[in-house]
Amino acid sequence: DIEAGSAVYKEPETEMETLLSDIWQDVLGLPQIGVSDNFFTLGGDSIKGIQMASRLNQHGFKLEMKDLFQHPTIEELVSYVERTEGEQADQGPVEGEAELTPIQRWFFEKDFTNKHHWNQSVMLHAADGFDPALVEKTLQVLTEHHDALRMVYREQKPYYRGLEDVSVDLEVMKLNGPAEDHEDRIEREADRLQSSITLEAGNLLKAGLFQAEDGDHLLLAIHHLVVDGVSWRILLEDFTAVYTQLKQGKEPMLPPKTHSVAEFAERLKEYADTKVFLKEVDYWKQLEEKEVCTQLPKDRQSSDQRMKYTKTIGFSLTAEQTELLTTKVHEAYHTEMNDILLTALGLALKEWTGRDTIGVHLEGHGREDILDGLNMTRTVGWFTSMYPMVLEMKHADDLAYQLKQMKENIRHIPNKGVGYGILRYVTAPEHKEDLSFSIEPDISFNYLGQFNEMSDSGLFTRSNMPSGQSLSPDTEKPNALDIVGFIENGQLTMTFAYHSLEFHEKTIQSFSDSFKAHLLKITDHCLAQDGPELTPSDLGDDDLTLDELDKLMEIL
Repeated sequence: DIEAGSAVYKEPETEMETLLSDIWQDVLGLPQIGVSDNFFTLGGDSIKGIQMASRLNQHGFKLEMKDLFQHPTIEELVSYVERTEGEQADQGPVEGEAELTPIQRWFFEKDFTNKHHWNQSVMLHAADGFDPALVEKTLQVLTEHHDALRMVYREQKPYYRGLEDVSVDLEVMKLNGPAEDHEDRIEREADRLQSSITLEAGNLLKAGLFQAEDGDHLLLAIHHLVVDGVSWRILLEDFTAVYTQLKQGKEPMLPPKTHSVAEFAERLKEYADTKVFLKEVDYWKQLEEKEVCTQLPKDRQSSDQRMKYTKTIGFSLTAEQTELLTTKVHEAYHTEMNDILLTALGLALKEWTGRDTIGVHLEGHGREDILDGLNMTRTVGWFTSMYPMVLEMKHADDLAYQLKQMKENIRHIPNKGVGYGILRYVTAPEHKEDLSFSIEPDISFNYLGQFNEMSDSGLFTRSNMPSGQSLSPDTEKPNALDIVGFIENGQLTMTFAYHSLEFHEKTIQSFSDSFKAHLLKITDHCLAQDGPELTPSDLGDDDLTLDELDKLMEIL
């Protein structure tokens, strides 16, 4: 038997086991996966789970994410895979008016200065160059297929334009010599493109192709209202597929569409006032009753909150440290990445603030399975969920207990926090009189998962040329400190974007150092454990506490 992941390798036997094994290998980038290997200790996370479900869907099967979390091996999971019975989304173009999603409502409520310039962007590098005609045709195919890319916003209402109204905004700029000789010009042009989007008129996607002697650099800037982290993975994968098909002289073919953002927002309106959903109110009400520290100790106060004063520092772990953190570390307590990262964050925050209960804004992908028969695994749009969490750090001196406590607290958040925005922005006022939505932490945290769409394609890599400012320098920074984590090229990077009129760099640097030290300490602690230890959520018992389980284990 061959060792793979943590379990002894067991070969897939049935067709479904083989299909799942092939999909896992593809999504996790591993050469061999057996039916007893654990998805999460192989480096899987919830976003990889979405990608897996999307691949499965293309074969005519569906899987609910909660089943993957509860049964993370192929041999357990196989009985939860179902055929998709006539649930395929309408493949025609979505047109006309639509509703806003909760996160889009948040965006308009904030009334940011210069809200047209609020993008997410990526700059790709192709050493062999891009063919401008093929790039334009590829973007046209993506815009026709992914309905959100045809959206405009008229008086804060989303409107899908028809196929006949859409063209592609691609500018081609020739540079003499290598790209780095023209870094200033690239930055200027990229800034101009990033700031050229208008919400009422569209297009909400702008592209700039910089042709240089040492390869081409392609900037894709898309307004955040229609795209998020999961969307980018879909778009980069589809860009590669269509560009390659066109290059080979083939008719472009993409997998079937999943349900649109328009359907999601429409269904959410009904769901937001159902008895089943309103059970969540109690959880958020209890959270609001806690004594919570939401303010960070600032070095000075400032009323000027503009983005232009944002500075960013960060650190990366080595490839070896990252691999342990995405695989072996989770064997001790059946954890996921956020359990580990948030424990490290809590320990560092406790050190900085001197407080035991600290509020943070968490961001999640927001594509939870809450609406029956709706599938958003291949839908481009802005689904992000944003919700408060209280990090309870009373057991900081007992790392094992603290980790298990954090894991349990995260598992108790209903539907991974997606309901908070629904309650706040969609539920009728009479159904949420008990809630004040008053927890407003200074700090936000978002783990984006692993990005290997770049390296997998072979077509392009991430460019090191400046891609311009995604957000207007005059727009307001929503949080005093934003912490973002992601894995690229096998390394975990954590970035800390802070408001430089409020914090000295050395303050944030020492906080970043503390976070890293705690992360490595947790890694060592988990690797030193003898065998796996279960917590109540592993047993599917929501009412059992950690202490009660420990007592039970002593009796057994």
